[in-house]
Amino acid sequence: MGAAQEAQACLAFYRGLGRQEPLQELCRAVLAFLEKLGQFAGSSVKRCKDKNLEEALLLFQEMTKGLWELNDADVLPLARCVLAFQMETRTSSSSFHKLEQMVKKLAEGKESLVAEEVNKLLTGLTEHKEVLSPGDLQTVGMFIEESSLGQRHWRRSLTPLLLRIAATLNVVLQDPTARSGVWGYITVKTCLQLFQAMPKEVSSVVWSQAEDSEILQSILGSLLQVIVGKTATKDTRLLTGTALGMLVNTATEPERGARAALTLFQLFDQGPGELRFGELKVETPVLNPDGLERLVLTRGLLTCCKKEILSCQLDSFPHQACLVLDVLFPVVWAVSEEQKSYHYYRFQVFSLWLQRILESLPELWKVKESRVLAENSELLHRLNQFIWNNAESPVEGASEFIHSSFQRLLQIHHLECQHFEALERPLYEHFLQRIITMPWQVKARYFPLCAILPYTGADKVLDIYRDLPQHLLNCLATNHLCPAASDVYKTILQQQRKAWLEREGRAIEEELAQKWAVHWLPTLARALTSPIPFFQSNASNYLLFWTLRLFPASYALLAESCSGGDSAHLRAWIALLNSRKLITGALTFDGETLERFFCCLHSREENIRLAALSLLCCSPRTNQALSKVEILLLKEFLPLNLNCDSSCFRQLLQAAVKKALVRLRDSSLSQLRSMMQYKAAERPAGIDPEGTLAQAIDFVEWLLQLSISFLTPGSNYQRKKTALLLLAAVLETCTDTWSPNRKKGQPPQNMGALLSLARQRGRWDFFSHSNSLALLSCLQDSTNEVRELASELLIHYFPPAFPEPIAVALLERAQEAVSSPRVQEAEAGAVLMKTILQKSDSSTLKRILPEGKEAPTLPHHGLCFAQYLLSMLQAHYTMARQDLLQAVSTNPMHGVMAALRRCLLEVPEGVASMLKGEHVQSWQELLCSLVTLLADINIFLLGVLQSRQRPSANQQAAAPSFADMGNAIGSLIMSGKGLDQQDGEDSVLLSEEHNLILTCCWVSVKEIGLLLGGLVEKILSAGPEPLLPLTVFGTAAKVFQEVLLRCRHWGAVEGCSMGFTKFCTALLTHPHAELQAIPRTVLAQGLELLSGPRSSSITRRAAGFPMLFLCIVAGEDSASSRQLLAHCIQTLLALANTPLPQHWDQTLDLPQVSALHVLQTLVRGSGLGTALLQYVTPMMALLLKALGSSSWAMRNAAIQLFSGLTARVLGPTRSGDDGRAQDGVSPQAFFSRYPQLREILLGELHSALEMAGEPEAGRFHLCPSLHAILALLAKLQPGADGLNSVSTCFLEPLLQLAGNPIHAVRVMAAKALVPVVPTAEYRNILLRLAGDLVEQAGVLSHNTLHGRLLQIRALLAYAADAKRLSADAMESVARQMEGQFWLVTPKQRCPLIRSAYLHVIALLGGSCTRGFAKHLREVVSSELDSLRPGQKARRSELQVGSAAFHQAIAHYLCNDTASLAGAEKASGICLLLQGADVDIQTAILMWVIEREEGRCKEFEKILQLTLLENLKSVLQGRRDKEFLKLYLEALVHLCSNPSSQSQDVSEKLKGSAAACVDALLSMVETDSPGPELLFQALCVISLLFVLGSRLQDYPLLERWCTTLERCSRSISSEVLRLAAARSLKLAGADMVQRALEASSPSLLSVAVRLMDMGIYLLQDEDQEVRREASVFASLVQHLSGTQPRDSCVFIQGNRGLVCLLRLLLEKFWHCQETLDSLLRHLPTLDLGNILTELEANRAVSLYKEDEPNVFSEPAVLSRLLLPFLLQLLDKVPASPQLCELTQRWLKATGPSVLHSLQFCKQWWSRDALAALQMKALGCAKVHTAITVLLLRAMVLAHALDVLGRTHVSASDIHCTSQELRSELGLVQELLARHGMAPTFRFDYEITDMRSSVRAVQSSRAAELCCSELS
Repeated sequence: MGAAQEAQACLAFYRGLGRQEPLQELCRAVLAFLEKLGQFAGSSVKRCKDKNLEEALLLFQEMTKGLWELNDADVLPLARCVLAFQMETRTSSSSFHKLEQMVKKLAEGKESLVAEEVNKLLTGLTEHKEVLSPGDLQTVGMFIEESSLGQRHWRRSLTPLLLRIAATLNVVLQDPTARSGVWGYITVKTCLQLFQAMPKEVSSVVWSQAEDSEILQSILGSLLQVIVGKTATKDTRLLTGTALGMLVNTATEPERGARAALTLFQLFDQGPGELRFGELKVETPVLNPDGLERLVLTRGLLTCCKKEILSCQLDSFPHQACLVLDVLFPVVWAVSEEQKSYHYYRFQVFSLWLQRILESLPELWKVKESRVLAENSELLHRLNQFIWNNAESPVEGASEFIHSSFQRLLQIHHLECQHFEALERPLYEHFLQRIITMPWQVKARYFPLCAILPYTGADKVLDIYRDLPQHLLNCLATNHLCPAASDVYKTILQQQRKAWLEREGRAIEEELAQKWAVHWLPTLARALTSPIPFFQSNASNYLLFWTLRLFPASYALLAESCSGGDSAHLRAWIALLNSRKLITGALTFDGETLERFFCCLHSREENIRLAALSLLCCSPRTNQALSKVEILLLKEFLPLNLNCDSSCFRQLLQAAVKKALVRLRDSSLSQLRSMMQYKAAERPAGIDPEGTLAQAIDFVEWLLQLSISFLTPGSNYQRKKTALLLLAAVLETCTDTWSPNRKKGQPPQNMGALLSLARQRGRWDFFSHSNSLALLSCLQDSTNEVRELASELLIHYFPPAFPEPIAVALLERAQEAVSSPRVQEAEAGAVLMKTILQKSDSSTLKRILPEGKEAPTLPHHGLCFAQYLLSMLQAHYTMARQDLLQAVSTNPMHGVMAALRRCLLEVPEGVASMLKGEHVQSWQELLCSLVTLLADINIFLLGVLQSRQRPSANQQAAAPSFADMGNAIGSLIMSGKGLDQQDGEDSVLLSEEHNLILTCCWVSVKEIGLLLGGLVEKILSAGPEPLLPLTVFGTAAKVFQEVLLRCRHWGAVEGCSMGFTKFCTALLTHPHAELQAIPRTVLAQGLELLSGPRSSSITRRAAGFPMLFLCIVAGEDSASSRQLLAHCIQTLLALANTPLPQHWDQTLDLPQVSALHVLQTLVRGSGLGTALLQYVTPMMALLLKALGSSSWAMRNAAIQLFSGLTARVLGPTRSGDDGRAQDGVSPQAFFSRYPQLREILLGELHSALEMAGEPEAGRFHLCPSLHAILALLAKLQPGADGLNSVSTCFLEPLLQLAGNPIHAVRVMAAKALVPVVPTAEYRNILLRLAGDLVEQAGVLSHNTLHGRLLQIRALLAYAADAKRLSADAMESVARQMEGQFWLVTPKQRCPLIRSAYLHVIALLGGSCTRGFAKHLREVVSSELDSLRPGQKARRSELQVGSAAFHQAIAHYLCNDTASLAGAEKASGICLLLQGADVDIQTAILMWVIEREEGRCKEFEKILQLTLLENLKSVLQGRRDKEFLKLYLEALVHLCSNPSSQSQDVSEKLKGSAAACVDALLSMVETDSPGPELLFQALCVISLLFVLGSRLQDYPLLERWCTTLERCSRSISSEVLRLAAARSLKLAGADMVQRALEASSPSLLSVAVRLMDMGIYLLQDEDQEVRREASVFASLVQHLSGTQPRDSCVFIQGNRGLVCLLRLLLEKFWHCQETLDSLLRHLPTLDLGNILTELEANRAVSLYKEDEPNVFSEPAVLSRLLLPFLLQLLDKVPASPQLCELTQRWLKATGPSVLHSLQFCKQWWSRDALAALQMKALGCAKVHTAITVLLLRAMVLAHALDVLGRTHVSASDIHCTSQELRSELGLVQELLARHGMAPTFRFDYEITDMRSSVRAVQSSRAAELCCSELS
């Protein structure tokens, strides 16, 4: 019987046995155990199975003793049941092990009974079978490995088992499908398990004469056949090698084992014949070598063999030979040199070999009688060569093997030096010098550095490698280098501490920290306080923790270095606090620390806020409770940080809050345990568990309400997503819901006690009706992320079934949504359908589905729901065939398809039910119907776009052009409207009907691909036998072919490709040969179509054609030999290399071009990984040849292939524009990996040099492939190679290319030269290049001169950046260049050469002599002097490059002046700025703009005064808008810093400031200057108001303010809104301060208007606008303090919003504009009109009109404004003017508010509108209108109260405030039942939180003091 039948029989038996009185308790326990065992068997999720089995094991252990007391007959059913489950649990070793524990426990008291049953079962498994199935073999293997009783049985029955394994191996090897599938692998694995578990039994057969040796001979022969390539599966061959190694291990004597291993290797050399292995004789098979057989065998021996076998001396060899050195190493070396597809395994074998050498060293010394790795030995040289050549290998996993090889090699060397007492150890110095010479950007240099440190010592390394701290600092700028740099830093610190402690003998931490500071404090402090957040973040994450961990006293030194007030220092300080808290677990907030922490908590920088949050939430111990201060700070922080743009910020926010919740939960549980341990009277003093518990429960409740309150549609995407993440954190942490998908984070076992306590207090009602409605509103959101997360929370945490009224309304809403033509709405409907399916039981579905009402009994609810959706899809398809024009607007198909995809593929229960016997036939019928229907729909939709149903028989598959599609759709629309084609109007814009049809077609086709691919994947992964007949899979394949060949919409192709990849993967990895043949056939058809003649273009019209090939080859098993990929690429290469015909049609695709495009797609495909690397060389040769083709299409395709191929072999770019520094690999590593490629590239370079020469008849000889070769070389990374490097052969050709007549070639040759020059040769090459610049009298072409200078410049730039040249070398090069001074003088007539020379001199900088620098300055200055107006030019002809030369001169002079900081030189620049040529002036202005501010303050001051002085004349005389923009931008750049405001500036602006402002305003108002110029003009105007001695011209202020208001509107362009925000930043705070000081009504009005603009801009959708506006808010807030403006800490936008509102309330409450501005922020929405429009259910257009500002949240802002409005109304008695304004507002607003409240009450009181109310639940406009209505009502009630207190009547309002509040309460209660009433409790804490925190601290201090006194 099977396990299920045994379980049923067992249940029946123990139910009957339980009727006996003494056995009732035991039988109840057995029944509970059997129930858990049944749950284990019935679960489909692994973690659920493990959990149930673990619980079953606990129950079994508790009842074991009772079972022992029963007689054998009563225990037998249970024993059979457990063993039956064990027999069927063959695929999970963990489950088998737990069941084995039960068997062992039972056997302790009933061993004979259990052993007998095990023998029966295992005997029955093999007794009547000649061949074992895969399942039988798995069971055998499990019992061999895990079961003691099983091993005992197989030892007794070894011969029958060996006989069946031998027979099975023979059958497997005869069947191609079996030997390349799972069966072959499992059979070999069983052999390995047998050899490993029973070595003695196997040994007696192998190594001595035995009767049953023929059986083992057969097994050995079969294993050898697998080794030599009789199977296509790489994994099986690798496992066979391990099995043979384990067989060698059974040798009784090491020498015999070594001889047997040697015999195996001789097999590959001697060919067929007899092989003797111990006493076994085997006929060796016919060899079919592919290179993998030696690797497989070597890997197996190295993995398993005993070291005695590996190191024993071989008799057949000369003296002192052993297996590991003299047999295995030659194989290892040969394998490592091969360029095959198994790169990973050759690295693994190399690493294994070193490991076995290390383990066997003592034995090897005895055999060899000398060192294994002697100095200068060939073996050591080879090992070094292999390790360094592959240090940068991109093969996944290779780096780990190389790193371990470094460590093992050094360890072997160290042990040998110790053993042989060698004092000289040059290997360390060699390694260290090799590391130093490598560029710091090479990641591979840091792992050997870590490995060598323990042997050389940290101090020695730092003495030799002085740049190491700086290089580690540089690594922090690149993510992939950070872990390596961190490891080096940690290792050095550990070594330093260890050495200093050993040297000193005592540990004074302060002294150790001082020693640490000598090397590391400047570096680490500079990194921590870097202005680049990324840099600082990596420093704190990777370096800071280890610093404080190893040197705790360094905290004080680091704290002193980051004591500044700017954001960089704050970021460093908070990171320091975080690291300290993680190490010590403690943090105290004193006064100064708290003040500084508040600045961090509200900082504008996200990473500072996150670090502050992390400091609050994290703790080394999870049961450390949050303090009151931490909770108060969290309550202030969280509401202000819910709408952040950054997804990363939201994720980190959730992670931090989750840590805080875990602390609250675990500390509360700890307190609960304490309360149980102690009675109230016995509780120790100072412990208040009740208070801590209440605090934790209240905070979780607060967080729950905060999250739920912002899940309304009125919140923007960012706020909703954050609220959902916080809600997920609460539910995950504070509920007892077990999550099978999580490894960690499951709820504690006693969580129920805490939940019960919280609910007793009326808290933690997580699954309330209102919370469910909030999540249901999110299900209708327009963004996929919000919908998915809300659905996940509902399904996973909330009760299993919706109430029926909600389910009915939700289904109606889902039906409407999936029928919407809008893609987002249809996708929302699909999510609703899936949620309904998972949250409805069978009874609910029976009542709400039409099919359910008719059927007497409902089948599986997933099947029923799928049938319902299928019938809906069929109805939509029928309607589309009848009237497509109507169907696409009312019943499109894509929504129903999406719903089917989600319900069939994303609901686990549905897939499980497909395999249940009672449902299989129904599912088969449904799925067959679905596939057929999808195929019909696909043909119909593609036919619509081709104006026919399917292509004719004689027409090739080809997609229509966009014009053809447009004509087909146009014809369809005309016929649908009953018009002739000529009646239609020609229009450039597509009509609504056209868009609807197009969208319906493309999205539906995409959904078909996704649904079919996912469906086939699910079906074939569900079980070994396919659920559907073969013809269905063929139909699906044809659908994919149709789409990929006849479609050109990339979205549809992409979706179809994803599905087709899943389809091919599922089929190719399935054991059935017929299924595997389907994608092979499609590939063959595709290749045939590719190479055949064409009557139409495919690749131009079908974007999916190349994807067809990628999907198929990507679906192959990565562990196989990838035969399809090899066949595909070989075919494509052969096709692409076919010569072009003499005449071809340019309108059709050439097969050669198509082949190149397919190759490019394969190269760019991420699914193929490193499998393509073996084809790099032939593809590169192909594309270089194709670049010279006469066909433009071939050349274009070759360029695209080159781009993809270089990205594949060099890796992605990891930096900015010039990514070489952190990009690619070194030439040594690159050409070691692709040795043949070097010869190809070199040959092309020589060909290019031969072709180049003097032009003939004015025509150059071009080499088309030259630029590609140079680009590839330039992308390589400079390495540490010497003169014998593989790349030095490129040096001479590249140097010769300096004379190429093509400018672009000379530039690329200079870039390509840098990587190929050995590091040690930089000086010599530079001196050689400089020496080649002959004197004026010499003969050297201008091209060569220019090329040489470009090469010098490129080498110098890299050498200077990487510090590869010493000061002496720089001076030598400078002397050489000074000797060629004529190159910059007028004697050299080429401006490009003069410019290049000047660039070189600029790089040499301070290495030039003073006299030369002075002379150069004079020459270039005189050149510019000749260009001034009135000067006679030396040459009147226009020269190419002269403008660039003049620009270079200007930049050189500016840089020279900035470095020398002389007033005389600065005045010269100012004169150029005033009167030079426009190009010169532009160059100077560009230099000012691009230069980092603050580098030379004196020079910048002079430039600033010059620009201000000439501003008026520039505005009056200039008409060039581009120059004016640059001028204004440079002025803003120099003046935006507050330190630029001085008396000198005011003097310069006397009398001209007002005129300049007027001119600029006039230009802005009348000239339409364009957004960029307007931006700069507004900034300059704002600056002039600040700089111009506080310009007091009110009309100008009014004009400026009006302009800013116009620009700050949401409908304005982004540039204008940014200009308004920047203007507020520059002058807004100054204006507010003037208003506060002067109290002038006009200034007060301007100030309020500016702050009103700030409030608008702080809600702008552009993040940069909000950042600028937050600076304005920060400066305004800073006005109330006494600190200087420079010390202002910029605050976050939301905090700035609150600050502006608070300032308006505190300082400007009496202004008329204040109340008006606050009320203006309440939107005017007519709730009645919105609901009427919602009810109308009009035809939906395809696109919804976007809001001007999608980030703004009127509903949320209204809630924020409420407390401020109420407090402002409280001031009515003190201001008659405010009283009058309030009365006016009441009169205008009151009646409409009362009317809307009544309408609202009536609308939501109707019961017949359940579905409509569900729709309203998801409508943002409805939510916003209700929120504003309720808020206005509250303000209205409060205003009536205030006016009543002042005895002012409100005659227009016919109710009292009490009546209004009563009515408002009723409406709110009604709306709350429907999920519509917002919560107004979160008012962002208007009161000062600092005071609250200090009060808590004072209270805590007083408590501590009292406790100490007592």
